[in-house]
Amino acid sequence: MTRRLNRRSFLALSTTSAGAILSYKWLKPATAQLVNDQIYAIQTGDVTATSAIIWARGNRQSNLAVDFSTSSNFRGLVNTIIGSQVSAETDYTGTLELSGLRPDTTYYYQARFVKDATSGGLSQLRENEDFVGKFRTAPDSEQNRTVRFVWAADMAGQGWGRNPNLQITAFDGEEIQGGFVIFDVMRKLEPDFAVFCGDMIYADNAIPPTKEIPEVVGGGIWVNEPAKDFVAITLDEYRANWKYNLGDEKFRRFLRETPIYTQWDDHEVTNNWYPGEILTAEPYNGVRASTLAERARQSFFEYNPIRGNEIFRKFQHGKHLELFLLDERSFRGPNPDNNQPFLVEMLGQEQLDWLKRSLKASSATWKVIATHDPLSIVTGGEGDRDAWAQGDQKVLGREIQLRDLLSFIKSEQIKNVVFITADVHFPAAINYDPSRATFQDFDPFWEFVIGPIHAGAFGPGGGLPLDSSFGAEYEFNVFPEEPNLPPPNNQFFGSVEVDGSSAELTARIHNINRTIVYSKVLVPSE
Repeated sequence: MTRRLNRRSFLALSTTSAGAILSYKWLKPATAQLVNDQIYAIQTGDVTATSAIIWARGNRQSNLAVDFSTSSNFRGLVNTIIGSQVSAETDYTGTLELSGLRPDTTYYYQARFVKDATSGGLSQLRENEDFVGKFRTAPDSEQNRTVRFVWAADMAGQGWGRNPNLQITAFDGEEIQGGFVIFDVMRKLEPDFAVFCGDMIYADNAIPPTKEIPEVVGGGIWVNEPAKDFVAITLDEYRANWKYNLGDEKFRRFLRETPIYTQWDDHEVTNNWYPGEILTAEPYNGVRASTLAERARQSFFEYNPIRGNEIFRKFQHGKHLELFLLDERSFRGPNPDNNQPFLVEMLGQEQLDWLKRSLKASSATWKVIATHDPLSIVTGGEGDRDAWAQGDQKVLGREIQLRDLLSFIKSEQIKNVVFITADVHFPAAINYDPSRATFQDFDPFWEFVIGPIHAGAFGPGGGLPLDSSFGAEYEFNVFPEEPNLPPPNNQFFGSVEVDGSSAELTARIHNINRTIVYSKVLVPSE
């Protein structure tokens, strides 16, 4: 019998007190019985040249402690930091900031949970590798080191969950099977960091025990093990979605080895939501999207290694790269107004002012803006345009704010701005040129689109072309033969490499095997 999972169903706390412990009970598809499966996870995020945020989860009220060293076996100098208390109020998750670190240095760490803030230093090193992680601090702002990162989005969507039978052959010939296989492929690139551009959970999707695979890609039955039979409404249900993904060993290993910078998009809450929206469909039945967003935001910050309390933030990696992460959900105006001739907010004035100031002040050669909603791809249905564009050649709604930003970049002579994005479940490279545009007071630029990494693959909504307001033109795209194809079909992630010597930026789009399907080299302007 299938039943709705609640907090009691999935919080099965283990009896082990040390380490970063995640426990849960889920539906197994074959028998639909609840089983106890203990999992472990640690993460590093928001890394700078001198600091990093460490995340872990315990199983009882305790204090998070982190032992860290530049030695992989923790010999020699080992530092221990004991942080604040974790409790049921945060679902036993906690973060701790390591500061005073050396730039461009690899650190190893283990997470523990201790009785109180006066507990002693390093206990014995955990044999279980799930307790031990590593990260590399960013090079300082004067350093010319080559920097490489990956970006990804759209995970466990459309009911395509953790399938033990999913198998791929990676670019190097290795057979990879079971779960979120793409993370083993991305890990082989040894990126300095990863950017998660939103939709890293699908809180508004159930994950059934089985799904039919479309005949166009061979047919058969997709097995989700475990399954998830609810749409998130309560705080505990939002938390459960993060735990579902962290149950995957390949994802956990990637997180142990790769620092992340995380954004959210709509599916961390519900599809195409905006503040103030009333959700009338089942199972919401009149709840406000803003109410759900408060719960979703709390779980987002609980389950990600983020500094501070804002999703929009920036990080520099060496002389040639600065990354700007946007929040295009919290401050936006209503989707139905996006085709109006007046300004409809996307960023909010505070965030827009911050972005302008930060771009103008940046000393980096390249300014990479992670915008989790694309600029010219038309998304959402008629009257519910969810991204910046709406398909009209006139500059309308949210595009008025984008016009303001692009005009500012030109007037302030800010060079080498590139956008990376996701959301639409297909990859693309889009060039913007004022000679083709309705609005022409901006400098040409590029936008690179990826996804999904483990979700249904789609093409443009309604087959719509790009919005022409800013002279957008595809140089590359890949659309599926039919909508909602499952992994391993039409799954894509991106990578960016900035050369330390030439300062050239190379953007690449890779398929699930890590084959490069598109590459673009950009030479910096003076």
